[in-house]
Amino acid sequence: MGVFANSAAFEHPTSRLRALGTDLSPDRAIVDQHGNVVARARTGGMASPSRFELKRRSTVYRFGGHGMSPRHVAQGAWWIERSEFEKLVNFANAQEIFIGLAMRVLCLVPPEWSDASVLVRARVARDLLAWRGLANSVVTPAKTGPLGTVKMPHQNDISARRIHQLFIPGLDEPGLVDPPMSIEHAFHLDPREGTRGFLYL
Repeated sequence: MGVFANSAAFEHPTSRLRALGTDLSPDRAIVDQHGNVVARARTGGMASPSRFELKRRSTVYRFGGHGMSPRHVAQGAWWIERSEFEKLVNFANAQEIFIGLAMRVLCLVPPEWSDASVLVRARVARDLLAWRGLANSVVTPAKTGPLGTVKMPHQNDISARRIHQLFIPGLDEPGLVDPPMSIEHAFHLDPREGTRGFLYL
């Protein structure tokens, strides 16, 4: 087995829970009469994430929000591989929509989570461990819209709409001497185009 730059973060007990979309906030946990956590809310994330080895020199992509520098974006956990990004581009072209909206539809990212105004293309500089899986359905409070709730059901039953995502923990750890991601390019996107036609259900 090789040496992975983020082994400790990947092996942490909360790593897979975060990939599953589990809300780990202490104030939102469901507890019993003794204060013991019995359940946590979960939305989005992946369905059945599996361990994945991301090799050095692999190309990956990540969307980020307004005010984030490319380096800040590259410290986030959610990425997609080059082959999956090509699926996004093909879907956007076929549907005649912008790439930001295609990402929302296939990766299930509501505007409440990101305005998708930055796209970073990066190359993996050091071997990494990731959780890999298909997007799970999202139900989250809406910041705008008439009904107050965003509902985005997954479309994994349609093969053309299945996008495998990567959850790579530990990229934001301050102790990393050599950044595990090398940014190749940052694309600035119009956030309005990333929500054009987005429907609140």
